[in-house]
Amino acid sequence: MVLTMMPGSRRRGPEPREAARLWLLTLTSGRATEDDAEAFRAWLGADPRHEAAFAEEKRLWQALGPAVQEETAAAAARRPRLAGRRTFLGGAVAASAAYLAFRPPLGLWPGLGELGADYRTATGEQRRVALGDALEFEMNTQTRINVRSAPGDGAVIELAAGEAEIRVGRAPASQPAGRASESLAQTAALLPAETRIEPALAAAAPAQVVAGAGRITAREAVFNLRYLGGEASLCCLSGSLRLAHAQGEFDIGAGQELRYDDARVLPPAKVNTETVTAWRRGWLVFDRVPLADVVDELNRYRRGRLVLMNKQLAQRRVQARFSLTQVADAEQLIRDAYGAEVTRLPGGVVILS
Repeated sequence: MVLTMMPGSRRRGPEPREAARLWLLTLTSGRATEDDAEAFRAWLGADPRHEAAFAEEKRLWQALGPAVQEETAAAAARRPRLAGRRTFLGGAVAASAAYLAFRPPLGLWPGLGELGADYRTATGEQRRVALGDALEFEMNTQTRINVRSAPGDGAVIELAAGEAEIRVGRAPASQPAGRASESLAQTAALLPAETRIEPALAAAAPAQVVAGAGRITAREAVFNLRYLGGEASLCCLSGSLRLAHAQGEFDIGAGQELRYDDARVLPPAKVNTETVTAWRRGWLVFDRVPLADVVDELNRYRRGRLVLMNKQLAQRRVQARFSLTQVADAEQLIRDAYGAEVTRLPGGVVILS
């Protein structure tokens, strides 16, 4: 073990990764001095492993944001404060607060830009909204939707981000019209005057749904629409849809899925609709999906964040079925199935390596 002198310490130092973490916490605490900086440079050059360990910890710091800041505050409170020395990182953490409000790291909380949507769901929340008897949508977790009326053209729904199952047209006779969790009257009361949907308008004309560069038109249909990271997936469950895009117009029938982004549209293809809509029944189903994608999806449903650090593990193909009641314990399932090492940090952040 390398003998390492940490600030305020006179004992045998920790292993490189632990020492690198302590150094990072010290240097970003806002109280690091010039003496600390010199000692850090000496530690960094004492062993090649130190530089590699510090680079890895810095990468984690940049990804984890507030969770590590909590550790920073605790570390700063524990170590002696050296008064009278000029600090060189005094305002670093404080200066980042405003930026983090707009761009929260790892999506650990909603950014300010997300709070202005007409409808939004929190992590793990699902919500049904009815805009009359002929138009309703079921919102999945972390979803933002805006609604407005278009005179003569019915309602326009914008899926800003997330996933929703949307029904256009009269509900089946077996489905009571009043089953939605929010009535039209409640919906209208929540919206600004310029965005309110009149009952006759919602029921009379085809609905238009906008997600990214695509505009979907439907008169009698049920479909699942997902829009994340600039990529959209449109699955027709019943009826028919038409997508208008810069690349042209595309018709989608029941049982077909079409994917698009700003630049291209892939041809409609047959899809297992049971898998697409599993979230409506409380399940997540993965069929030979890379573990990295599985982790990304699980993160949409759980508090905190799973961070997958093992590149080889990230590429493993997964065939799995998760109950939404299990997502809080997903790291244990991944550990048991793939032997991943689990490290828990504050803020619900879990490192899988």
